[in-house]
Amino acid sequence: MFFYLALPLTIAVFFVCKYLYSVKPWAILNPVLLSILFLILIHYLFGLDYSQYQKGTYPLTALLEPAVVALAVPLYLQLHLLKSKLNSIVLACLLSVVTAFSCAFYIMPLFGADLITSASFAPQSVTTPIAMAISESMGGIVSLTASMVIFAGIIGSSVGLGFLNRVGVKDRQAQGVAIGCASHALGTAKVLEVDSIAGAFSSVALILSAILSALLMPLFYAFLFS
Repeated sequence: MFFYLALPLTIAVFFVCKYLYSVKPWAILNPVLLSILFLILIHYLFGLDYSQYQKGTYPLTALLEPAVVALAVPLYLQLHLLKSKLNSIVLACLLSVVTAFSCAFYIMPLFGADLITSASFAPQSVTTPIAMAISESMGGIVSLTASMVIFAGIIGSSVGLGFLNRVGVKDRQAQGVAIGCASHALGTAKVLEVDSIAGAFSSVALILSAILSALLMPLFYAFLFS
């Protein structure tokens, strides 16, 4: 029975949370974060079968990849600006990939993380389908990676722009690149609400970070642990 209720329940919870956020747009009321917490609570209180929920919400999961592709629309609309800044964007994305990998495999072990945990965390700033594939190729725990990707997206979409403004990064193009590199599609969606140009830069940073991560992280991993 729950199989058939999973999809409408998820959609209903999300729109309720979205309404709450529209009334009080506080970071703690981020619709994605609230939806996750409510759904966890519902599963816990009613003892629901997660495997049935996962199967029932497959149509939403399947829409994740085309939703990311749809981010190419603002990218195309601002193509004239992006061309002039492409070298800087590529460099920023490359640095973000190297930083993410270095933090996972050089800094996290200092706090007791094992190799599997580090591999699971390394691609957390990349959009979910690609991050899961990267994690699997390095021997990480795919479910942990997916959780951290969502967490990174929620943090970026909730406080990313405010943090950048607070530390003096006020240029919309720079903000877009930073959010795209760090918080993938969720962060980019938030940026698009604020500024279309920043959203375009965030979109291209998201895409380039995903491509560079998929190409370079497995190579770095093989070189480091061969």
